[in-house]
Amino acid sequence: METVFLLLRQITIMGFLMGIGWVLSKMKLITEAGSKDLSNLLLRVVVPAVILQSFIIERTPEKTSELLLSFAMALGSILLSMLVSRLVFRKNHVIDQFGTSFANAGFFAIPIVSALFGTAAVFYITSFITLIILFQWTYGVYLFTKDRSIFQPKKLLMNPIVISFAVAMILFFTQLPVPSLFKDVIGMVTPLNTPLAMIILGTYLAKDKIVSLFKDKTAYLTAGLRLIVIPLLTVGALTLVPATFQTVRFAVLISAIAPVGVNVAVFAGLHNQDYVRAVRIVCLSTILSVITIPLIVLIAEWLWI
Repeated sequence: METVFLLLRQITIMGFLMGIGWVLSKMKLITEAGSKDLSNLLLRVVVPAVILQSFIIERTPEKTSELLLSFAMALGSILLSMLVSRLVFRKNHVIDQFGTSFANAGFFAIPIVSALFGTAAVFYITSFITLIILFQWTYGVYLFTKDRSIFQPKKLLMNPIVISFAVAMILFFTQLPVPSLFKDVIGMVTPLNTPLAMIILGTYLAKDKIVSLFKDKTAYLTAGLRLIVIPLLTVGALTLVPATFQTVRFAVLISAIAPVGVNVAVFAGLHNQDYVRAVRIVCLSTILSVITIPLIVLIAEWLWI
Protein backbone atom coordinates (compact mmCIF):
# COMPACT_ATOMS: atom_id res chain seq x y z
CA MET A 1 0.00 0.00 0.00
CA GLU A 2 2.91 2.36 0.69
CA THR A 3 3.97 2.00 -2.95
CA VAL A 4 0.50 3.09 -4.08
CA PHE A 5 0.58 6.21 -1.87
CA LEU A 6 4.02 7.14 -3.20
CA LEU A 7 2.72 6.54 -6.71
CA LEU A 8 -0.31 8.79 -6.13
CA ARG A 9 1.97 11.52 -4.79
CA GLN A 10 4.23 11.27 -7.84
CA ILE A 11 1.29 11.31 -10.24
CA THR A 12 -0.08 14.40 -8.47
CA ILE A 13 3.27 16.15 -8.93
CA MET A 14 3.32 15.12 -12.57
CA GLY A 15 -0.23 16.45 -12.93
CA PHE A 16 0.82 19.88 -11.68
CA LEU A 17 3.73 19.87 -14.13
CA MET A 18 1.36 18.98 -16.98
CA GLY A 19 -0.82 21.87 -15.79
CA ILE A 20 2.12 24.21 -16.24
CA GLY A 21 2.52 23.01 -19.83
CA TRP A 22 -1.23 23.41 -20.42
CA VAL A 23 -1.24 27.00 -19.11
CA LEU A 24 1.89 27.98 -21.03
CA SER A 25 0.41 26.58 -24.23
CA LYS A 26 -2.95 28.30 -23.72
CA MET A 27 -1.12 31.60 -23.07
CA LYS A 28 0.86 31.08 -26.31
CA LEU A 29 4.11 31.10 -24.35
CA ILE A 30 4.91 27.67 -25.80
CA THR A 31 3.96 27.32 -29.45
CA GLU A 32 3.48 24.05 -31.32
CA ALA A 33 6.95 24.51 -32.81
CA GLY A 34 8.33 25.14 -29.34
CA SER A 35 6.70 21.97 -28.06
CA LYS A 36 8.35 19.98 -30.85
CA ASP A 37 11.71 21.55 -29.97
CA LEU A 38 11.27 20.53 -26.34
CA SER A 39 10.37 17.00 -27.45
CA ASN A 40 13.56 16.85 -29.52
CA LEU A 41 15.57 18.04 -26.52
CA LEU A 42 13.98 15.39 -24.33
CA LEU A 43 14.32 12.47 -26.74
CA ARG A 44 17.72 13.34 -28.20
CA VAL A 45 19.55 14.61 -25.12
CA VAL A 46 17.78 14.08 -21.79
CA VAL A 47 16.52 10.48 -22.13
CA PRO A 48 19.86 9.26 -23.56
CA ALA A 49 21.59 10.93 -20.59
CA VAL A 50 19.25 9.13 -18.19
CA ILE A 51 20.03 5.81 -19.87
CA LEU A 52 23.79 6.42 -19.73
CA GLN A 53 23.67 7.45 -16.07
CA SER A 54 21.78 4.31 -15.06
CA PHE A 55 24.48 2.07 -16.60
CA ILE A 56 27.50 3.80 -15.09
CA ILE A 57 27.56 1.40 -12.16
CA GLU A 58 29.63 -1.52 -10.97
CA ARG A 59 28.90 -4.70 -12.91
CA THR A 60 28.04 -7.62 -10.67
CA PRO A 61 26.55 -11.05 -11.44
CA GLU A 62 23.30 -9.87 -9.83
CA LYS A 63 23.11 -6.75 -11.98
CA THR A 64 23.87 -8.73 -15.13
CA SER A 65 21.10 -11.23 -14.32
CA GLU A 66 18.65 -8.39 -13.60
CA LEU A 67 19.54 -6.69 -16.89
CA LEU A 68 18.97 -9.85 -18.94
CA LEU A 69 15.75 -10.60 -17.08
CA SER A 70 14.41 -7.06 -17.52
CA PHE A 71 15.19 -7.28 -21.24
CA ALA A 72 13.26 -10.56 -21.56
CA MET A 73 10.35 -9.19 -19.52
CA ALA A 74 10.23 -5.99 -21.59
CA LEU A 75 10.31 -7.88 -24.88
CA GLY A 76 7.53 -10.23 -23.75
CA SER A 77 5.38 -7.31 -22.54
CA ILE A 78 5.72 -5.34 -25.77
CA LEU A 79 5.04 -8.38 -27.96
CA LEU A 80 1.96 -9.08 -25.83
CA SER A 81 0.70 -5.53 -26.44
CA MET A 82 1.28 -5.84 -30.17
CA LEU A 83 -0.54 -9.17 -30.27
CA VAL A 84 -3.59 -7.81 -28.41
CA SER A 85 -3.64 -4.78 -30.71
CA ARG A 86 -3.44 -6.98 -33.79
CA LEU A 87 -6.27 -9.22 -32.61
CA VAL A 88 -8.66 -6.38 -31.71
CA PHE A 89 -8.16 -3.83 -34.50
CA ARG A 90 -8.45 -4.27 -38.25
CA LYS A 91 -5.63 -3.31 -40.60
CA ASN A 92 -7.06 0.13 -41.42
CA HIS A 93 -7.17 1.20 -37.75
CA VAL A 94 -3.47 2.04 -37.67
CA ILE A 95 -3.71 4.78 -35.02
CA ASP A 96 -5.46 2.41 -32.62
CA GLN A 97 -3.03 -0.41 -33.37
CA PHE A 98 -0.03 1.84 -32.79
CA GLY A 99 -1.50 3.47 -29.68
CA THR A 100 -2.43 0.16 -28.07
CA SER A 101 0.93 -1.42 -28.86
CA PHE A 102 3.25 1.22 -27.45
CA ALA A 103 3.15 2.68 -23.95
CA ASN A 104 4.56 6.08 -23.02
CA ALA A 105 7.36 4.42 -21.06
CA GLY A 106 10.02 7.08 -21.55
CA PHE A 107 7.83 9.94 -20.36
CA PHE A 108 5.96 8.16 -17.54
CA ALA A 109 8.01 5.21 -16.33
CA ILE A 110 11.32 7.00 -15.72
CA PRO A 111 9.97 9.61 -13.27
CA ILE A 112 7.66 7.13 -11.50
CA VAL A 113 10.27 4.38 -11.16
CA SER A 114 12.84 6.95 -9.99
CA ALA A 115 10.44 8.24 -7.34
CA LEU A 116 9.43 4.80 -6.09
CA PHE A 117 12.70 2.88 -6.21
CA GLY A 118 15.45 5.47 -6.70
CA THR A 119 17.29 6.59 -9.83
CA ALA A 120 19.34 3.37 -9.87
CA ALA A 121 16.16 1.44 -10.73
CA VAL A 122 15.98 3.20 -14.12
CA PHE A 123 18.58 0.58 -15.06
CA TYR A 124 15.73 -1.98 -15.14
CA ILE A 125 13.58 -0.11 -17.67
CA THR A 126 16.17 1.05 -20.20
CA SER A 127 15.64 -2.15 -22.19
CA PHE A 128 11.90 -1.44 -22.30
CA ILE A 129 12.41 2.11 -23.55
CA THR A 130 14.93 1.05 -26.18
CA LEU A 131 12.76 -1.81 -27.43
CA ILE A 132 9.76 0.53 -27.64
CA ILE A 133 11.80 2.84 -29.88
CA LEU A 134 13.00 -0.06 -32.03
CA PHE A 135 9.49 -1.42 -32.55
CA GLN A 136 7.96 2.03 -33.12
CA TRP A 137 10.44 2.81 -35.90
CA THR A 138 10.03 -0.59 -37.55
CA TYR A 139 6.67 -2.25 -36.93
CA GLY A 140 5.05 1.09 -36.02
CA VAL A 141 6.17 2.85 -39.19
CA TYR A 142 5.18 -0.22 -41.20
CA LEU A 143 1.61 0.07 -39.83
CA PHE A 144 1.37 3.57 -41.34
CA THR A 145 3.29 3.04 -44.58
CA LYS A 146 3.25 -0.71 -45.35
CA ASP A 147 6.82 -0.08 -46.53
CA ARG A 148 9.15 -2.95 -45.62
CA SER A 149 12.30 -0.92 -46.32
CA ILE A 150 12.02 0.74 -42.89
CA PHE A 151 13.35 -2.48 -41.33
CA GLN A 152 16.85 -1.53 -42.48
CA PRO A 153 19.30 -1.61 -39.51
CA LYS A 154 21.06 1.56 -40.74
CA LYS A 155 17.99 3.70 -39.98
CA LEU A 156 17.61 2.24 -36.50
CA LEU A 157 21.24 2.82 -35.61
CA MET A 158 20.77 6.56 -36.14
CA ASN A 159 18.26 6.81 -33.29
CA PRO A 160 19.85 8.60 -30.27
CA ILE A 161 18.16 6.34 -27.72
CA VAL A 162 19.40 3.21 -29.48
CA ILE A 163 22.89 4.75 -29.67
CA SER A 164 22.88 5.70 -26.00
CA PHE A 165 21.69 2.21 -25.02
CA ALA A 166 24.50 0.62 -27.06
CA VAL A 167 27.10 2.92 -25.46
CA ALA A 168 25.62 2.24 -22.02
CA MET A 169 25.87 -1.52 -22.57
CA ILE A 170 29.51 -1.17 -23.61
CA LEU A 171 30.28 0.88 -20.49
CA PHE A 172 28.48 -1.61 -18.27
CA PHE A 173 30.04 -4.80 -19.62
CA THR A 174 33.57 -3.42 -20.15
CA GLN A 175 33.59 -1.30 -16.98
CA LEU A 176 35.58 1.38 -18.80
CA PRO A 177 36.33 4.33 -16.50
CA VAL A 178 34.09 7.35 -17.10
CA PRO A 179 35.63 10.80 -16.47
CA SER A 180 34.08 12.61 -13.50
CA LEU A 181 33.48 15.67 -15.69
CA PHE A 182 31.29 13.57 -18.01
CA LYS A 183 29.39 12.18 -15.02
CA ASP A 184 28.80 15.71 -13.71
CA VAL A 185 27.40 16.87 -17.06
CA ILE A 186 25.02 13.89 -17.22
CA GLY A 187 24.05 14.49 -13.61
CA MET A 188 23.00 18.03 -14.47
CA VAL A 189 20.97 16.98 -17.52
CA THR A 190 19.02 14.01 -16.14
CA PRO A 191 16.86 15.96 -13.62
CA LEU A 192 15.24 17.69 -16.61
CA ASN A 193 13.48 14.47 -17.62
CA THR A 194 10.38 14.62 -15.43
CA PRO A 195 9.52 18.33 -15.74
CA LEU A 196 10.21 18.43 -19.48
CA ALA A 197 8.20 15.27 -20.21
CA MET A 198 5.20 16.44 -18.21
CA ILE A 199 5.24 20.01 -19.54
CA ILE A 200 5.31 18.63 -23.08
CA LEU A 201 2.33 16.38 -22.30
CA GLY A 202 0.55 19.43 -20.90
CA THR A 203 0.99 21.22 -24.22
CA TYR A 204 -0.59 18.21 -25.95
CA LEU A 205 -3.57 18.43 -23.60
CA ALA A 206 -3.99 22.08 -24.56
CA LYS A 207 -4.41 21.28 -28.26
CA ASP A 208 -8.08 20.43 -27.76
CA LYS A 209 -10.86 21.21 -25.31
CA ILE A 210 -10.77 18.91 -22.28
CA VAL A 211 -14.49 18.13 -22.64
CA SER A 212 -14.05 16.95 -26.23
CA LEU A 213 -11.54 14.33 -25.10
CA PHE A 214 -14.28 12.46 -23.28
CA LYS A 215 -16.75 12.61 -26.19
CA ASP A 216 -14.73 10.47 -28.59
CA LYS A 217 -16.30 7.10 -27.80
CA THR A 218 -14.00 5.11 -30.08
CA ALA A 219 -10.96 6.39 -28.18
CA TYR A 220 -12.15 4.61 -25.04
CA LEU A 221 -11.51 1.20 -26.59
CA THR A 222 -7.88 2.04 -27.31
CA ALA A 223 -7.44 3.61 -23.88
CA GLY A 224 -9.14 0.64 -22.21
CA LEU A 225 -6.87 -1.87 -23.91
CA ARG A 226 -3.77 0.20 -23.18
CA LEU A 227 -4.63 0.95 -19.54
CA ILE A 228 -6.62 -2.07 -18.31
CA VAL A 229 -6.58 -5.18 -20.52
CA ILE A 230 -2.87 -5.21 -21.40
CA PRO A 231 -1.77 -4.26 -17.85
CA LEU A 232 -3.85 -7.06 -16.32
CA LEU A 233 -2.42 -9.58 -18.79
CA THR A 234 1.07 -8.25 -18.00
CA VAL A 235 0.51 -8.62 -14.25
CA GLY A 236 -0.54 -12.21 -14.85
CA ALA A 237 2.52 -12.93 -16.99
CA LEU A 238 4.95 -11.29 -14.55
CA THR A 239 3.54 -13.37 -11.71
CA LEU A 240 5.69 -16.17 -13.15
CA VAL A 241 8.85 -14.15 -12.36
CA PRO A 242 10.45 -15.17 -9.01
CA ALA A 243 9.72 -12.85 -6.08
CA THR A 244 13.46 -12.32 -5.58
CA PHE A 245 13.31 -9.92 -8.55
CA GLN A 246 10.53 -7.82 -7.05
CA THR A 247 11.95 -4.38 -7.92
CA VAL A 248 12.70 -5.44 -11.49
CA ARG A 249 9.18 -6.82 -11.82
CA PHE A 250 7.51 -3.65 -10.58
CA ALA A 251 9.78 -1.41 -12.70
CA VAL A 252 8.89 -3.31 -15.89
CA LEU A 253 5.21 -3.37 -14.92
CA ILE A 254 5.10 0.42 -14.51
CA SER A 255 6.62 0.78 -17.98
CA ALA A 256 4.00 -1.59 -19.40
CA ILE A 257 0.98 0.16 -17.83
CA ALA A 258 1.87 3.68 -18.96
CA PRO A 259 -0.66 5.48 -21.20
CA VAL A 260 -0.53 5.72 -25.00
CA GLY A 261 2.80 7.08 -26.24
CA VAL A 262 2.92 10.54 -27.81
CA ASN A 263 4.65 9.17 -30.91
CA VAL A 264 1.28 7.97 -32.22
CA ALA A 265 0.41 11.64 -32.78
CA VAL A 266 3.83 12.39 -34.26
CA PHE A 267 3.59 9.50 -36.70
CA ALA A 268 -0.02 10.29 -37.57
CA GLY A 269 1.03 13.81 -38.54
CA LEU A 270 3.96 12.56 -40.59
CA HIS A 271 1.89 10.03 -42.53
CA ASN A 272 -1.28 12.07 -43.18
CA GLN A 273 -3.48 10.20 -40.70
CA ASP A 274 -6.00 11.69 -38.26
CA TYR A 275 -3.60 13.74 -36.13
CA VAL A 276 -6.35 15.30 -33.97
CA ARG A 277 -7.79 11.91 -33.05
CA ALA A 278 -4.31 10.59 -32.25
CA VAL A 279 -3.74 13.51 -29.87
CA ARG A 280 -7.14 12.85 -28.23
CA ILE A 281 -6.20 9.21 -27.62
CA VAL A 282 -2.91 10.26 -26.06
CA CYS A 283 -4.58 12.86 -23.83
CA LEU A 284 -7.55 10.69 -22.85
CA SER A 285 -5.34 7.75 -21.86
CA THR A 286 -2.98 10.10 -19.99
CA ILE A 287 -5.84 11.53 -17.91
CA LEU A 288 -7.39 8.12 -17.21
CA SER A 289 -4.01 6.67 -16.25
CA VAL A 290 -4.15 8.74 -13.04
CA ILE A 291 -6.78 6.18 -11.93
CA THR A 292 -5.61 3.02 -13.66
CA ILE A 293 -1.88 3.06 -12.81
CA PRO A 294 -2.38 3.06 -9.00
CA LEU A 295 -5.17 0.47 -9.40
CA ILE A 296 -3.00 -1.92 -11.43
CA VAL A 297 -0.07 -1.48 -9.01
CA LEU A 298 -2.43 -2.21 -6.09
CA ILE A 299 -3.56 -5.43 -7.81
CA ALA A 300 0.05 -6.39 -8.46
CA GLU A 301 0.98 -5.78 -4.82
CA TRP A 302 -1.92 -7.94 -3.70
CA LEU A 303 -0.75 -10.79 -5.93
CA TRP A 304 3.00 -10.47 -5.48
CA ILE A 305 3.54 -9.39 -1.88
